[in-house]
Amino acid sequence: MTSQPAALPLNDASDYGLCFACGPRNDGGLQLTFQQDGDTVVTTYTALERHQGFPGFLHGAVITGLLDEVMSRVPVMEGRWGMSAKLDIRFRQPVRVGDVLTATARKDGGRGAIMRTSAQVTLPDGRVAAEATATFALLSPDALADMAQDYPGLAQTWRVG
Repeated sequence: MTSQPAALPLNDASDYGLCFACGPRNDGGLQLTFQQDGDTVVTTYTALERHQGFPGFLHGAVITGLLDEVMSRVPVMEGRWGMSAKLDIRFRQPVRVGDVLTATARKDGGRGAIMRTSAQVTLPDGRVAAEATATFALLSPDALADMAQDYPGLAQTWRVG
């Protein structure tokens, strides 16, 4: 019988908190929070005026960040952290400033130090605004310890160092 690694927290409550997408200390960021729903990760985001591209519409880079970040939490459910190695996105509907978006991600496969994921962002009416697939390179404990060396709380959260 194989034991599953202990789950890591999906949200950053450490001494770091500066990630553009999920950092609670990054006032200019998205400040996303995540929940696990079965074998998926879910987050919501309200399209802000300061994140627009064309007048009245959310910038595609923000939608990309939303998709990337929700997919990055899929390995976390298995006790691992990963960095994006490949990201494929299809934009289906424009997103208006003020829209409340729901992003959902799941694992599609992988092996060894690679995990494949997929995600979608839906509009309030249920239509898919964007969808993506990604490949994540799973990080070693040494790589995580190196990244967290100036943040002891983050190292403890990541259980390294």
